[in-house]
Order: sequence, then structure tokens, then C-alpha cells
Amino acid sequence: MKTLRLVGIALLAVLLSVGISSCSKSDDDNGNGGGGGTSASIEGKWYLKSEKWYGWKNGQPDMSTVTIDKTYGDYSDERIWTIKISGDDLILTQAHSGQTKEYKLIKNGNNDYKKDNDRFVVKSVAPNSLVVDIYDNYYKDNDDQKEYGIYTFMK
Repeated sequence: MKTLRLVGIALLAVLLSVGISSCSKSDDDNGNGGGGGTSASIEGKWYLKSEKWYGWKNGQPDMSTVTIDKTYGDYSDERIWTIKISGDDLILTQAHSGQTKEYKLIKNGNNDYKKDNDRFVVKSVAPNSLVVDIYDNYYKDNDDQKEYGIYTFMK
């Protein structure tokens, strides 16, 4: 009887360990903390295809005030962003008009990063498209200095 009970316990332990190991890996392999369960990665080279900027009013983006609304041409355009994840931080290299600038953004939450007073929020990632919200001067008190932008990228 004891032998049968020990075999039953051993079988139960094997089944539980197989069940746990089969669930150990998330369906979201991109390391960006979400993105709707997609396996797309934010990392890589992205070409800025459009940007739309809004003013700021009463502590939030003013969607009725468009300050910039631009769509850019083909992939030969120099508006290139290269994104890498380093631990919890995001390293952003921006190439524009022959100049390159690198920024280190610190993780601020799920798909949310910050640099100084600016905020960078990943809204959606697909294999060939990326949409981010950018908040200029988000962490300042003066609404007159704040802006909100939506950037759309393609690979």
C-alpha cells in the first residue's frame, strides 16, 4: 500500500513539474513588457514615417491644437532611429540631417521610459511598424512648455 502511494506521489510530482515547465515561457518574447502578445521587438532600425504634435492645455494634451503634422517619404529619408534594450533601459540613437545623437531612457513603467523631463511611451509594436507617444517637458509644471507627439515608424 505504501509503495502504491509513493508511486502515486511520484507520478503527481512529474505531472506538476511538466505542467509548470510548459508554462514557464511567456508568449510575449519581445522583452518590451507587453504589446498585445505580439512577438515583434521594439529593438532594431526604424524609419520615421510620420509625426503629429499637439499643444498642451489644463495638464493634458490638447488634441484640438495641431502644431506639426508631417509625413515623410521613402526609406532613404535620414530620419532613422535605432533602438536597443539594455536591462530595463532603452538606448535610442537618432540620425537626422547627417548628425547622430544617442539617448539613454530609464524605464518608468510598462512600455514607458523617461529622459530628463521627457516621456517616451511605446503604444504598439508589430514586425514592421512602431507607434510611440512622446511628451516634451512632461515632468515640468509649466503647460506652455509642454507638447505631445505621436510618431509612426516603419522598418
